[in-house]
Formats: sequence, C-alpha cells, structure tokens
Amino acid sequence: MRAKYLWLVLAALAVVACTKPEPLEPQEPHEPQVEEPDSTLFIVPAEQLIDRVEDYAIENVTGGLHLNFAMTGVTHVELESVDAYALAGTFMDPHDKQPIITFSAPEGGTFESGKDYYIVTYPCDVYGGYRLSIFKDGQVAHYFGVHQVIKAGEYITPNDLEEDELEFADPDAPFVEDEPPGLNHATLVALQRYLNNPTEKNKLLLMEQMGIRYDKVVARKKAKLRQLEREGVHQWLIDEMQAIVDEMVENREIRLEQQFRRLTDRREDDDPNDEWLVLRGVPTDNAYIAYAPMTNEEYAAFDPSFTYPSGHERYPIVNITYFEAMAYCEWLGSNDAVHAFRVTTEDDWIMAAGHMPKDVAMNSGNIHDGLTPVDYYAQTIGACGGIDFWGNSWEWTSTQNAFGQYIIKGGAWDSTRDQCRTEYSDDVRDGNMAYHNVGFRVVRIDR
Repeated sequence: MRAKYLWLVLAALAVVACTKPEPLEPQEPHEPQVEEPDSTLFIVPAEQLIDRVEDYAIENVTGGLHLNFAMTGVTHVELESVDAYALAGTFMDPHDKQPIITFSAPEGGTFESGKDYYIVTYPCDVYGGYRLSIFKDGQVAHYFGVHQVIKAGEYITPNDLEEDELEFADPDAPFVEDEPPGLNHATLVALQRYLNNPTEKNKLLLMEQMGIRYDKVVARKKAKLRQLEREGVHQWLIDEMQAIVDEMVENREIRLEQQFRRLTDRREDDDPNDEWLVLRGVPTDNAYIAYAPMTNEEYAAFDPSFTYPSGHERYPIVNITYFEAMAYCEWLGSNDAVHAFRVTTEDDWIMAAGHMPKDVAMNSGNIHDGLTPVDYYAQTIGACGGIDFWGNSWEWTSTQNAFGQYIIKGGAWDSTRDQCRTEYSDDVRDGNMAYHNVGFRVVRIDR
C-alpha cells in the first residue's frame, strides 16, 4: 500500500493542472524507485485518510472530493470531469488519463450515514462541470456540480447537493438529459429580493444564481456528449451535440439576460380569453404575441384571392414572402385604432418560445410528410403559453443577417430536431421569395 501511495504522489507531481487553455508541457519525470502499481485510486474514511496523509505527505500533491451522505444504502459513486480532463491515470502512460473514476464503499459495504469520505484525484479544474453518479439500492442518481476547482491539498464538497431532490432510476437505462431544473430556493429568494428592491447589486446576485442553474444544464449536455463519444455513435450525432454545447457556451450571457428579462417581467394578461399572450421580457412595452402561427383562414380574410384545400382552414399559412407577411400585419393595424402589429423579431420569438422541451411532441422529421393544423400538437406549449413553436412550419422574423437575409425560427415538418431548437439561428431566407414550409406569427403592440 505504501508503494501505491508513493506512486500516487509521483503521478500527481507529473500532471499539469488540467484546464489551462494552452497547457504547459510536463517535465520529464524521474524514474520511480518503486514497482509501478495499477492505476486504482482509493476512497477511504476520513480518519484513515488523515493517517495516510501524515504517513506519506500527499496532502499538498493530490486533491479530491469530500462526501458525507445522510442517506443509507450507497454502494459506490462515479466521478466524471464533463470536460474530459484527467482525474486519474497511470504514471508512465501519457495516454492513460482517466476523466471518469469509480469508488466503492470500503470492504464492499455501503457508505455510513454521517461519515466523512474523501475521493483522492489529481488536481483538476472542474469549474465547467463534473458529474457525480450515486448508486444506491440498485439504482443511480446523477448530480452535476459547477464553479469548483480541485486544487492540490484541497477537497471540494458538492456545495448544493440536496439528497431529497435526487432522482434515482435504473442504472441500465440510457442516460438522458433532464429538463432544465426549475428555480431552486436560492434563486427564488434572489428573484424576490430583486423584485422588492431592483438595485444593481440585487440583479447581480440574481444573475449569479441563474448562472449556476444555466451552467448545470450545460454540464448535463457535456456529459451526454462524452457518453456519445464513448459509445462510438454516428459522428453526426456527436457533431450535433457538440454544436449545442458550443452554442450554449458562446451565448451564455445573452441567454442569461433573456432569462432575467422574462423572470422579472411581472405583467398580467389584459384579456386571458383572447388569442394574444403576454410577451414577457422584450424591450417593447406591452407587447403581446399570437397564440399560434397565422392560418390559412386568417390570411384569406386579408387576401380574398388566396385559396387553400378544403379542411385546411387551421393549417399554417405558407408560400408567402416576408413582405406579404408584413402587409398582413399592416392590414390588421388598419382595422384597429388601439394596436399596431408586426412580424416577430428573433428576440421576440425566442422569448415567447423558451427552451424546447426534451421530449417535445411536434411535426418534424417527415413524420407526417407535410403540414398539420396549428393545434395538432396543442399539448406542446412555449414559455408564453402559445402553441406550434417547434416544427410544422418555419416562421419569418424581421431580424436580418449581415447579408440582408431574414432569420427564420422553429423548424418545419421536414426539419431535423436540431433545426427546431429555439437557439438554432442558422437558417435564413430571401424576403422576396415564398417557401413551401415558411409561415409567420404576429406581435401586437400598443399605439
């Protein structure tokens, strides 16, 4: 056992901190004077670890994770750096750097309730996220931690792990990304504090809690990406998940500001019985958005020459240009002395739709080989309470790219799931052209 811990000291010394954007080349280590053991690391109760630290002076070389469970029945845990940084490895093999390590309770038993345990690892920056999988009574629950760093001589603790909130499931079931977690107690407290006293300091405190929540969602996505890489699935699946992670990381501040605006917009609907829903978080005062995309029958009221197949009254209107959609909005306004109308901006659309649910039911991927009525998937609703945001037909927005083309949102019946995501903004169209799968939705504002 002394050889194992001496090897561990040497191994840790040879490993450079694992998260530098441009890591330094490690120094060539001296040949150890002990027989090289396997790469197993150990989890030990606190009092045993203290003895070994004193004996082998590793407290300033290694770090790790401190655990203390109130629950009983935990047999083992699995720790992963979701950024694939090394937590363990074999000293002499530069290719054996392990981002996942598993630790069992001592002597094949279970972790004692209320007892301190320490997982020994390499120093590692897990600020971007780590997965702690807890195995108990034949089931597993996944916790994701963020904004922490394992430093030499220090042991981090999962600082917001609530055991009663863990959801245990069959360990053989495929790992799926959970829905974004709801607002926890700390975020709700920060939100109420800001609403009561909207100072810059209180906004920063709220944004900090929202950032933790957001980064946990990103960590889940990264964990799914790592799993896809290990399983050797089709490269397009890996590329799709990588694009999602990259977009979430790149646009983090934009997404957080959008969430902040939506959370702090406390307006009430002026008429809950009409087809207009409060568009929370947009800079336009008193903006409302249509419950659904514009339909054939609604557009025909504007243009009597427009025809459509019998029975398709509630299908989304397509095959019209962006400028024809604008003309429809102007016509609506000409008949309303109180309100003006316009096509959504990209920001309008994102704020109204919100995050696309993981198990969303929608018309995409050619499952219907064409359009369906706007209320065919009425059970799927956006953040504003509206329907048909994802799939069926793309929707024009008034937002243009650098080349003057108009961004379209939401995907269509012949789109991939990835193209339907709220955050997807890679598709544009010529505003002078009409397309078989592009319609529009309307925003109403006060004059």
